Amino acid sequence: MVTRTPNPTIVAHRFGPPSEVLALEDVPIDAPGPGEVAVRMIASPINPSDLIPVTGAYRSRTDLPFIPGFEGVGVIEEAGAGVDESVVGKRVIPIGGPGAWRRRTVREVEWCIEVPDDVDDERAATAYINPLTALGMVGNHAVPSVRTAVVDAAGSSIAPTLAHLLAARGIRVVGMRRSPGGLGGAALTETSREGRTDAHVGVWSAVIDSSSPTWPDELRAACPDGVDVVFDCVGGPEGMALGRMLRRGGRFVHYGLLSGVPLEPALWDERPDVIFDFFRLRGWVHSAPREQVRAAFGESFRLIGEGVIDTPIRARLPLEEFHAALDMVGEPGNRGKILLIP
Repeated sequence: MVTRTPNPTIVAHRFGPPSEVLALEDVPIDAPGPGEVAVRMIASPINPSDLIPVTGAYRSRTDLPFIPGFEGVGVIEEAGAGVDESVVGKRVIPIGGPGAWRRRTVREVEWCIEVPDDVDDERAATAYINPLTALGMVGNHAVPSVRTAVVDAAGSSIAPTLAHLLAARGIRVVGMRRSPGGLGGAALTETSREGRTDAHVGVWSAVIDSSSPTWPDELRAACPDGVDVVFDCVGGPEGMALGRMLRRGGRFVHYGLLSGVPLEPALWDERPDVIFDFFRLRGWVHSAPREQVRAAFGESFRLIGEGVIDTPIRARLPLEEFHAALDMVGEPGNRGKILLIP
């Protein structure tokens, strides 16, 4: 008699509030087929991009049952037919789709990015979604004509990396934070987890509290020559207002919906002069040549080594405590990623 290894998995069978519809179940997986590998997950962070599909915001392109987890690091335990056995034991980042919130998953080996030895598990677990999103957006929109950029949700984990990459190109960066408090991630402190000088200190030209009724005037004062590009992951009224404040011919890069409220079509009607980009990392990963994707990861690993990307980790919780993890993510002023440990 064959004894099957339990495979605890966080899964949603219907759309709704994540704390209500997500459940921990034992979901078996098949042995890896040709070109596939079985990966034992080590750690996976909770990102907004994991939770928003659970709510049903993207139900037209989200299949049920849905297993969240677009990011994480694991170890290859088994190789399918046609896969070199030397990959067994290597740490990898499985990409290309959700499903990391489980103990064991199966992916095509071509969708597994090998992790360098000098990148630890926690940094590897957060080396994908935010770093590649920031690198992709800055690469597309930090053109020579851009002098001033506004980054909303400055308290988010992606904001410090985005601000640093922009500032490194000589662009003034103004942050908008959605609630009273400090800047996101490592920008709160002067040293990183290992005592290195924080690469993000000083990259913000100004930070404005968007909960203040006077924030539009404050933003105009901080950007006397106008705003050339907005990086918006909030949407809703704040995103609409920022779009309206762009200079003529400016750029509006929308890459998230933290408010849960979509942008209104009126913004396109009011600002036909603006270049709009709905940046979706998953779309880029699936359409770009594989060598280009691997090169982007190489850049992410390099920036991690330099301390430019140093995502703070607030807590590490087992899958069985995912409800507590979700509560921590939803706390006001949350600082740092929550890692799920299978």
